[in-house]
Amino acid sequence: MIPTDFKQRNFIFTKPKDMTDEECFDLPVFKGISQDGYPCIISKWKLSKEDLEEINKSGCIYLSITGYGMPPVSLFTEDPWK
Repeated sequence: MIPTDFKQRNFIFTKPKDMTDEECFDLPVFKGISQDGYPCIISKWKLSKEDLEEINKSGCIYLSITGYGMPPVSLFTEDPWK
């Protein structure tokens, strides 16, 4: 999956300086308040042909969080600004 820029983007998380481009990349995001009134960070990802084939085969997506805790997260396919 490839992080994708989008018109609502108002911040970019830059990769750590000690990581290579193969290990990590900059992430364009929207930082603000959700429609429910909670602080949120939204990123947009484009799925490759291979990603789509694997999702169609397995029906699964994995989420990896770097760190020692698990913040509240969600995955969705619908545009949150519609």
